[in-house]
Amino acid sequence: MAGSAATSPAAAAAAKAKAKALAKVLRQRNNVNSVKFLAAGSVGVMFLFILFHWTRIFFKRYQAKKAGNGALLKGPVAATRIARSIFIRKIPCFTSAGHALVFLCYVATCLAIAFTNLDWSTLNYWAKRLGWVATANLVLVTFLGLKNTPLAFLTAYSYERLNVLHRIVGYGTVFWSVLHAVVYIDAWAKSDSLDELLYKVQIMGEVAGFAMLIIAASSLLIRKLQYEIWYVIHIVMYMLILIGVGMHRPDWADKTVIIVIFTACMWVCDRLVRFAKLSLFSVGNTATLEPLPHGGTRITLRKAPSMAKPGTHCFIWMPKIRPTETHPFTVASSEKGSLQFVVAAYDGFTRDLHNYAVKNPGATLKASIDGPYGTIPDFSEYTRVVLIAGGSGGSFTFGVAIDTIRKLVQDTKTRIEFVWVVREQESIAWFGTELQELIASHLVNLHIHSTRNTSASIHPHSHSTSSSSSVNSSDVEKVSLPEASANNTAAAADTDIDIEKHPESATANASSAARSVTVHAGRPDVAKIITDTVAMCDAHDRVAVAACGPDSLMDVTRGTVANCIKTDGPSVELHCEQFGW
Repeated sequence: MAGSAATSPAAAAAAKAKAKALAKVLRQRNNVNSVKFLAAGSVGVMFLFILFHWTRIFFKRYQAKKAGNGALLKGPVAATRIARSIFIRKIPCFTSAGHALVFLCYVATCLAIAFTNLDWSTLNYWAKRLGWVATANLVLVTFLGLKNTPLAFLTAYSYERLNVLHRIVGYGTVFWSVLHAVVYIDAWAKSDSLDELLYKVQIMGEVAGFAMLIIAASSLLIRKLQYEIWYVIHIVMYMLILIGVGMHRPDWADKTVIIVIFTACMWVCDRLVRFAKLSLFSVGNTATLEPLPHGGTRITLRKAPSMAKPGTHCFIWMPKIRPTETHPFTVASSEKGSLQFVVAAYDGFTRDLHNYAVKNPGATLKASIDGPYGTIPDFSEYTRVVLIAGGSGGSFTFGVAIDTIRKLVQDTKTRIEFVWVVREQESIAWFGTELQELIASHLVNLHIHSTRNTSASIHPHSHSTSSSSSVNSSDVEKVSLPEASANNTAAAADTDIDIEKHPESATANASSAARSVTVHAGRPDVAKIITDTVAMCDAHDRVAVAACGPDSLMDVTRGTVANCIKTDGPSVELHCEQFGW
């Protein structure tokens, strides 16, 4: 009896220990599953975008073969148009309603994994789950920040279009990390265990947490004012976060360190790819600088990737200006392997670049390039194209317009409405050579506007040959375009164009007669230009609207295109070139 009595407490203790171990295993399994569920939810959303992208491509090809009479697809096409007319609209705090929907899906998934399959017997267990949610977000925010993202091909969303989601998930990572720390501190305070904060593994977690707070604060306060400083802070703190989180949970059985290593490998691989590109195109490569009026600089790069085309963008490295920095610029022109960029001077690198070009016009500097990045539709496949730009956004629209008209035959039905808004008329000289080619093309209708009439070399009240629908002011002036620079003239002369197929391009390069462009005072009525263009098309036509410029211009464009998408009208598509840095 005594032996039996002694065995009973021992058996009970063993059973209790076994139950405790099983509960710990179950909690660990549920915590690991929380990461898997966030990954599954993220992949699910990406799959929907992939499916939508490739389905639309199938629709376009099918309709082209059926000459627009694909009755089988009328229902799906109508449904997608209704969805697009809703999702591309600008709404407060978000780039579009589509981004807001993705954000809501993201928040719902995070909340679900933070509160389900959880042991609520102590706050410590919830705090631990919040840490797992933060770790899962660290993986996602890293993936969304990759420059060489597979989503560029799979969904036609390059990294710059994913940047808004990268920032949202970044702030989410900070939020869940802070909540993780606050709940743990509260639980330790209630159990009189605050000395836990002094353990080495906890100190590393605190380091990672403070690094996250520094990234969040600098993004809100410094990013727009001093981008270069913010970028250095961002990268250094990110590396510190990876190290801190890895050392915060170094036990391999815990699996957190495995997730961190995977995340680090993903980020390092992207960096290695970018470094390899820069190294490859640094051999024998140079950049020629030409100063332009009102803070503009033209960069002509000697060697460039064959896939770089107007409208895409590349990161340029010029060690003479800033040895440790690369900066993204849109390709304005591509001629026989060389690339041209037109850059507006703001601050930092662009300001130093312009100052150097002014002091050393025509200077040739060592340079390299990483790119191209960005996904650009083939605008030559559309019946009507509306290109809208503000200021230096003309780098995108001029490049796209020139590239498009060179692809088209003379008797094509495609027409281009080209809208460009600048502050000072002198800025028009930035794209003097490109404007000559557009003026000479019968495919292009120009709407050039200046919001500040400061030029002295104008001829007031000349008659305009362009559409007057976009004029908000009665002032119409003709500005003489300057002679093309030696670099531009040479580039134009060397352009390999089939004269029979593109007579308008050949005329633009050879003629010196067309040396003026009509400039309207005030802002264009962008909404009316888009609406009138769509109204001229029948149900089987395809219209593309592409814009690059300030937020106000992009918002008007988004709203107007959304209103123009009809189930029984022409196909209307929107492409916004809005960088997230």
